[in-house]
Amino acid sequence: VVDVEMWVEDEEGNTDYCKTVVIVQDNQDVCPNTGSAKGRITGDLRTEKGDETELANVQMYVGTTMMREVVTRTDGQFLFGDLATGASNEYLIRPLRNDNHINGVSTGDIVKIQRHILGIEYLNTPYKLIAADVNQSDNLTASDVTEIRKLILGINTEFTKVQSWTFVPKAYVFPNPNVPYNAPREVLVPMLQPGTHTEDFVAIKMGDVTGNAIAHNFNGFTTRHDKQLHFEVEEAGLEAGKTYEIAFRASNFAGVVGYQFTLNFDQSALIYDGFKAGTLEMDESNFGLKFIEQGKLTTSWNNRTALSFDADEVLFTLRFVAMKEARVSELFAVTSDITFAEAYNEALETSGVDLGVRTDNGVVEGGVFELYQNTPNPFADETVISFRLPNASPAVLTVYDVAGKVIRVYEIQGAKGMNTLRIGKDDLDVSGMLYYQLDAADHSATKRMTKLK
Repeated sequence: VVDVEMWVEDEEGNTDYCKTVVIVQDNQDVCPNTGSAKGRITGDLRTEKGDETELANVQMYVGTTMMREVVTRTDGQFLFGDLATGASNEYLIRPLRNDNHINGVSTGDIVKIQRHILGIEYLNTPYKLIAADVNQSDNLTASDVTEIRKLILGINTEFTKVQSWTFVPKAYVFPNPNVPYNAPREVLVPMLQPGTHTEDFVAIKMGDVTGNAIAHNFNGFTTRHDKQLHFEVEEAGLEAGKTYEIAFRASNFAGVVGYQFTLNFDQSALIYDGFKAGTLEMDESNFGLKFIEQGKLTTSWNNRTALSFDADEVLFTLRFVAMKEARVSELFAVTSDITFAEAYNEALETSGVDLGVRTDNGVVEGGVFELYQNTPNPFADETVISFRLPNASPAVLTVYDVAGKVIRVYEIQGAKGMNTLRIGKDDLDVSGMLYYQLDAADHSATKRMTKLK
């Protein structure tokens, strides 16, 4: 373990530093062992379905003192070498990981957990039961569902009682697989003789009982669905100072057991003033208001069985106060900004969610001005920038570096609704951190992206 100081300096000469350590390890056992005979401990971290789990810290303890800590490789393996052996030497191995709690967690998981609680369909492995117990009560209750929904809605960014992952020794045999909550999360390894000891662990993503979590380094991704659940609202002209109830219907609400999405609205034109349940049974817990001042309302709904409704039935109603004259078709859009937009059928197969506006000329796509984060980010070969416009209009997307130098300007004839722009590596002759700014009509927004060399 080598103590180091990490220094940074800006263009004006201001400096600062922090103290940290560099841990030098012989993970491949290349260096020859000298002196007395040594032992080593290796292991593998994999999910129940066999995916390798990287970015987990594996800690080793001698007595109550942590001796070493390693980070698993991309194949999910860890190794502690050069360990003293003998009757008095034993080592405690404990994997830890606590990043991106929302990874793999969705309303589909709530559906499966509620089915288990109601005795409709039981979670069929002890690892799924452990994953569902996010409040660590050693039982599955409505409190677990509440905790998971708060995470989905963006009310909480983390589970309050557990880390994002937990690890159970693979060799552990559950005395009662239906009550697995007290399973060990560590292994004590006696190192009596020189040699290699293998201790594998099963990695469990908390809150994820459908097995959707990405066990590798998770930077976020977007899934495009062929099928869509189509929500619809009525076109109307709004006057400043008046309160309006916007009724949400769906043209194809058939066999739906749950959905979730982020509703973006123009916060310069509207103030959210509450909701009213319709044919869907819901209350305040189905909505997240943490980002309401940014014009983003999150929602998550599910039912124990799949439901179907006619296109004219009001599913729920949202109430807004208008701040200026506007039309409904310019004010709303369904996105995945905070809560990912998807719906589920009885078999928990997923589809997308979108929003249309019913007009005299048919249903048109709703729209607000929105600039999205480029994907992938960082990128090496190609990235896609998406943006949404409330109306068709010319738009300019400008890419510039951290010093403000313009790198590239794209002039775009933007369409109403979603637009995309693909940028290849040859389009930008620089790398590193960049900014991109979208200007259209009286709207402007800026985001950061990183181009790799």
